Amino acid sequence: MFITVVQLGGFIAFALGMYSMITVFSTALPQDGGEMELEMTDPVVIPLHLAPANQGYLEARLSVSISLVGDGEVLASSSKQVDVPPRSQIPVDLELSLPLSTAEQYLQEGADVEWVTDIEVSSLYDLISFSNTITMPGGG
Repeated sequence: MFITVVQLGGFIAFALGMYSMITVFSTALPQDGGEMELEMTDPVVIPLHLAPANQGYLEARLSVSISLVGDGEVLASSSKQVDVPPRSQIPVDLELSLPLSTAEQYLQEGADVEWVTDIEVSSLYDLISFSNTITMPGGG
């Protein structure tokens, strides 16, 4: 009987943790999909705003890293880690900074650059986790 209760409790905890992770992951990327307005100052600062929401019943930890990669090298990178309590939304602001000359070379239409986003979400005291790397073309 005791083993059945422990197994049932473990299954319920796993299901609640998975639900929290899925809701945080699905809201961890920018949803606007619009154009970024950049001021061409030195250095050029690229602001990114995320608003991960946890609709679950357990806390989830989000680690996100965004990089601008050109010609095989990282031009700018920013990362953050936040704990998202259950039934809440946490704003996350990231800033990528790069020299004006680099921005003029790589942030133009048709430039050979990529945005690389690494996302990891964990829950249930880091006993369960999920990670994904998303690469998108990004000139202009």
